[in-house]
Amino acid sequence: MCQACWGTGLTRRRALFAVGAAAAVAACETNPVTGRNQLILVNEGELSQMALQAWAQQRQQTPAWRNAAQQARLERVGMNIARAANAANLAWEFVIFDRPDLNAWVLPGGKVGFYRGMMELTATDDQLATVLGHEVAHVIGRHAAERYSREVAQQSALRLAGAVTDSQIALAALGLGSQIGLSLPFSREQETEADVFGVNFMHASGYDVRQAITFWQRMQAANTGSRPPEMLSTHPEPSNRIATLRNYINERGWGPV
Repeated sequence: MCQACWGTGLTRRRALFAVGAAAAVAACETNPVTGRNQLILVNEGELSQMALQAWAQQRQQTPAWRNAAQQARLERVGMNIARAANAANLAWEFVIFDRPDLNAWVLPGGKVGFYRGMMELTATDDQLATVLGHEVAHVIGRHAAERYSREVAQQSALRLAGAVTDSQIALAALGLGSQIGLSLPFSREQETEADVFGVNFMHASGYDVRQAITFWQRMQAANTGSRPPEMLSTHPEPSNRIATLRNYINERGWGPV
């Protein structure tokens, strides 16, 4: 297309935003599990392929913890949660990485990374199910696809100008690249949704949801370092997170806690 037809840079950006807005409306989907409308501008298969590459990189860079009993425990509880979420058909893979971090994360397609420190913190299977329920809920909630779509919508003008590429947007959306091995930067809204639906999956699997409160209290006590204010963080402030879960569990009649 000639420059006269495409117009000035300002016109190009306005046109792009108009197209993007129309695409956003067309791409708004209702998640059948959460019931929430989501902006989805990416094919889940493509996102899973990018995640597989990142997973392979993580497996290569970080050694697995050679503890057969804990590995079997992680897989058993993880698949119980996946079945409760009606997602047992995904290619789930659970790996404990030999690092002391109190962390766990999930990639699209069902690749779940746990660190040794997190496994050692979960004193019971119920507490382990708390973390796994949260991670499985991120997958069921299509949070990575949603975040990718938000990144595309927000950075479309930069992409057109050549300041950012599709692959850079994907890395930012998935929390990959330099962030590999860290918790994915989901929004606080998504984190709270994962907490709540994770508890639902726990209950459906027969785990004691009251242990979710105990687990997050243990996490809060273990993380004694400074943290940014909630408004600057992708995760809810720990006491707010505990209060939200406490209220939800009691409202569902699964308490008291």
